[in-house]
Amino acid sequence: MIDLDTVLSKYPWDKSVVGKALDFFWEHDLSVTREEIWPYLIDTSSFNKRLGLPRLNYEEKNGRLYGKTKQGGILLEWEEEPWEWEYLKEMANGRIYSKGFGKYLRVRYFLESLGESRSKLYIFFGWVPRNFICKQILKYAMPKLKEDFQKVFDSIQDEIKRKTKPHSVYSTKGFTPDAQWVQISKLDQTIPDLVSKGISKELVNQIFDWIKNADDNTLDRIRIKYLANKFDVQLEEVLLIFLYGCRLGIFTLSWDIVCPHCRGVRSSLAKLGDLLENDECEVCEIQFETTAINAIEVTFHIHPQVRIVQKQMYCAAEPNTKQHILLTKPIAGKKSFNTNLLLGKGLYRLRKKGEKKFQFVDIDPNHINKDILWLNETEGSEIKVAPKPNLVFENDSNDAVTIVLEERTEDKLSLRPTEIFNFQEFRDLFSEEAIATNLQLDIGIKTILFTDIVGSTRFYETEGDHGAFLQVREHFIKTNQIITNFQGVVVKTIGDAVMASFSSPLQALKASKEMLEWFHPENKHTPVRIRISIHTGNCLAVNLNSNIDYFGNTVNYTAKMQGMTDASEISISQTVFRDSEVRDYFRANEIKLRKVDFKLSWIDRTDPIYIWKV
Repeated sequence: MIDLDTVLSKYPWDKSVVGKALDFFWEHDLSVTREEIWPYLIDTSSFNKRLGLPRLNYEEKNGRLYGKTKQGGILLEWEEEPWEWEYLKEMANGRIYSKGFGKYLRVRYFLESLGESRSKLYIFFGWVPRNFICKQILKYAMPKLKEDFQKVFDSIQDEIKRKTKPHSVYSTKGFTPDAQWVQISKLDQTIPDLVSKGISKELVNQIFDWIKNADDNTLDRIRIKYLANKFDVQLEEVLLIFLYGCRLGIFTLSWDIVCPHCRGVRSSLAKLGDLLENDECEVCEIQFETTAINAIEVTFHIHPQVRIVQKQMYCAAEPNTKQHILLTKPIAGKKSFNTNLLLGKGLYRLRKKGEKKFQFVDIDPNHINKDILWLNETEGSEIKVAPKPNLVFENDSNDAVTIVLEERTEDKLSLRPTEIFNFQEFRDLFSEEAIATNLQLDIGIKTILFTDIVGSTRFYETEGDHGAFLQVREHFIKTNQIITNFQGVVVKTIGDAVMASFSSPLQALKASKEMLEWFHPENKHTPVRIRISIHTGNCLAVNLNSNIDYFGNTVNYTAKMQGMTDASEISISQTVFRDSEVRDYFRANEIKLRKVDFKLSWIDRTDPIYIWKV
């Protein structure tokens, strides 16, 4: 049971304002569970919109957030204090006002479970009024606000009971009233062009209707993985619409530099070539490398000549914008903190704000331990605990620290450069995109495939320059077509060779089989014969001749395998051979392989290395 005395005892006022502060404490019985109400509570911007509160303007300066608005004709300006919250249990924030009714405001929500289907919410508002008149205004306004809160909770509970998914209240049926259309007809004018590219007209209409009806906040950063999930279609189908849409002048593409901690956008680049090696997040107090595998997200936007999009905020709503963070809590120097985390099975990490190192936490029903003891001497080790563990943290320093617990999984809605680089239409439509010449972008694991024409010198002699050129050109067209059909991308051509990249070893293998079937000695339509090598491993994206090229040991290894490969053969590395999907494919098709020693003269290794020939 929580009451006002409990709150003031745990979170007392500073002595300088004792006797001057106004305290308001409300209780709301809810006919829904904590899990059901939590998404609505943390989306404080939508909640404040429901309350009828005015829009806010925020500006970030030196890692701090400053807000401004007008309410009742009175100008309000403040500095937003860092939010703190704990998943399903508590949420708090404060404002230091330079103009307005008060000098300071703090708000705390406490959520309790009342069985399997109910919960209770306690809300504390603490004001330090600016003067006597403002004190009287607040005494009158706050009870009215309590009534408005209850009306909003009644509406939310009704939505939950009707099993309506949590949504933004900005959205409406029909065109959004605050949409600033510049040329709405330009959207519909592009439909025939998009359909001519083989894109479903039905899907184009669905996405365009969504754009016409979506609010500015939703359209501020369009994430196509979200749209693919929303319309239950393949990512590639949605990506095609937006890539071609950029060329048709209805969308723009940006390379957003994302903080690895808070996942907030720190910089947004129109050109990948403008990428710098490092960026910083003043909010999280860290610097980070922009070339790391998950540091960049590709997003799309409505072209300003079609519609002006301005983000609308009714609150900072930090817990909603950082849903991967499940606990953030400031701990004073020489103080301890303990809590019972309401978390189930999963991988998590603990960190201190301003530090890059993590404490990994594995929560699993098979683990026996129930306590997370986060002490200096345990930092760096993985902690294994059962669900709903107790967290104990000791702050041995004299300074306050903020601890953070977050999901270890990456953002599943982010479109990364490694994904878009492996999309042929992107390379064709955005051929001008290139990485800065001094940078190497980590793009993770790729399957690299090399093809090469066998006996090209003799081939040129027998066919003549003109005949050979036509045959080689037809060879490039056919290999490109097959590579694209199996979701691969041609990275570059080198003389008579092709270097391609695939996200899956199996797709690379299937593409190879089809290429060999076409360039088989029995095919009289072409005299060209090729060899193919495939290897999987980590790659870097670099700038070569103002294009996006791949570099690293994986590429070199695949190229060296060509020397061990004969005409009409496919050589695969041990890494590809061990891939479970590839092994299943061999067994299902009764494909026999031949094991061959692979001498790596440039590496000093005593253990044998093999490649397999198909």
